[in-house]
Amino acid sequence: MHRRHLLALSTLFAAACGFSVGALAEPISPDMQKLVDSYRVKLVQWASNPAVISAAKASSASGGIQGMTPAKWTELAETDAAVKATMSSPAGKFVDTLDSKEINKVVVRDKAGNLVAANTKVVLYNVAHRPVFKGAIGGAAWQQDQMQKDVTTQLMGVQISVPIKDGADIVGVMHAAVTAK
Repeated sequence: MHRRHLLALSTLFAAACGFSVGALAEPISPDMQKLVDSYRVKLVQWASNPAVISAAKASSASGGIQGMTPAKWTELAETDAAVKATMSSPAGKFVDTLDSKEINKVVVRDKAGNLVAANTKVVLYNVAHRPVFKGAIGGAAWQQDQMQKDVTTQLMGVQISVPIKDGADIVGVMHAAVTAK
């Protein structure tokens, strides 16, 4: 098995068990909380983008990427057509424009927690069981209560998420990782 696959599988296992890979949690400083708060406001705005709403609705209606499973997703290379599609779709192109020094990833998920669009290949295809999804799919903004290493990027930061709404209907979740300075 290739080293990349072993790393991906160990990261996936740790994430599934609820462990933070390679780091202990740290308190959020007041300056970091101000940054998180500013990005939470932006995330709500971004989640109202028509391409994001349309992509989340379409994925929810179709059940996600046809034939995709979490295990299969882990094995896919960044050059795979399914991975590229999450970054090159209209929603993927939109989230790619949102990248900054303070955000290390932006992800769109359908209402089942399946990956719809991202600005990077994320480790987890489905996050329905994780707090980043559960918190926002209920209708409210969510954030981690401590800084941790991101499962995908391994950068210290704070995960935040908001519901994607089509009028009053929640059609998915948009989440981001705000990076520590």
